[in-house]
Amino acid sequence: MVMAASDVSFPPPRVFISYSWDNDDHMAWVLQLATRLVGNGIDVVLDRWDAYLGADLPLFMEQAVSSSSRVLVVATSQYSEKADAAKGGVGYERRLLTVDIMKDLTSDRIITLLRNNPTSVLPRFLGAPIYLDFRDDDDYETQYAELIHNLYGRKILPRPPLGLSPFAAVPAEEVPSILRHEAARYASPSLSGAAVFDYSNNDGKYTLGSGDMVFTLKTSNSGPGSIYVYNDPDNIVTVALAMNVRTPSEVEDASMYDASSRVRTICVGDAAILRNRNGYWAVVCIDEVHTRESSPDGKPFVRFRYAIQPDRTVNAFHPE
Repeated sequence: MVMAASDVSFPPPRVFISYSWDNDDHMAWVLQLATRLVGNGIDVVLDRWDAYLGADLPLFMEQAVSSSSRVLVVATSQYSEKADAAKGGVGYERRLLTVDIMKDLTSDRIITLLRNNPTSVLPRFLGAPIYLDFRDDDDYETQYAELIHNLYGRKILPRPPLGLSPFAAVPAEEVPSILRHEAARYASPSLSGAAVFDYSNNDGKYTLGSGDMVFTLKTSNSGPGSIYVYNDPDNIVTVALAMNVRTPSEVEDASMYDASSRVRTICVGDAAILRNRNGYWAVVCIDEVHTRESSPDGKPFVRFRYAIQPDRTVNAFHPE
C-alpha cells in the first residue's frame, strides 16, 4: 500500500495472529497474509517467525497477546471447534483472549477474519463480532483494504459532507420531483458492486466509490451492445479498453492497457479500466447495453459490475 508521510505510524501497530494449523494450504495463506501486513508497516507476531523449537509455547502466547495492540483471529471451522473445546494452542489462546475481552467488553482489540468456514460458526468466546470475510478469494483485496485501514485507525469509506435540506430552497410540493431527478441517485459509494444505469440521464455520468477513491463513469450511446466511456470528468486521468475481460480478477496489470485516447468503445463482454487523479484504479465490466430502440421498455440502459483497487497497485485485481 502506498502511504503518505503523514500516514506513517510510530511505533507501528503490533498485531498477533491467532490461528489453527488446519493444513498446509491454510498455513501458507496465513503466512502470506502476515508477510503482506509486515510489508505494509504492521509489526506482526507470528508463531512461525517468533516461536523457536523447544520454546515455552504458553509463555510465548501470553507475551504475544499482552504485547500486541491488536489480535487477528483467523476463524476457520477447525479453529472454532478447537477454541470451543479448549484444545491445544488455540484453546490456550482462547483462555487468554477471554480474559482480555472481560476486562473491557467495549474493546475492539480483537479483529475476526472468517476463512474456510462455510457455516460462519465463530468461537463462543468472541460473542457476535463484526468480522471481515476472507472466504472468497475474488473479494480478498476489498477485505484486506478494510483490514489495513482498521489497523491504522482509518475509515476506508469517508463520511460524505452533510448536504442541504431539500426543503430549504423549494416549496414542499416540489421536493418529490427534485429527489427523483437529483444526481445523487446515480452513485454507488462501495468499492465494488453492480448497477443498472439509464445513460440518457445525468449527462451519462455515474459515480463510483467516494473520497480519494471516487470515479465518475462518463458514458454515451454507441449502439446496441456497446457504449462510449470518456476520460472527461475532472477526477479521471485515463480510460482504457480491456477486451474480453468479464471479471475484475482477469486484470493482471491495469497499466498494461492503452490509455492514450479520450474515449473508448466498450462492448458487452469488455471492461473499461479507469485511473483517477489520486492514483487509484477501477475496472468496470460491461454486461448489457441497450439503446432506446433495442430496450424492452424503450429506455436505454447499461448494466455493469465494477471494482476499485484500494491500495493504488496495478496488479492486485488479480488474486495470487
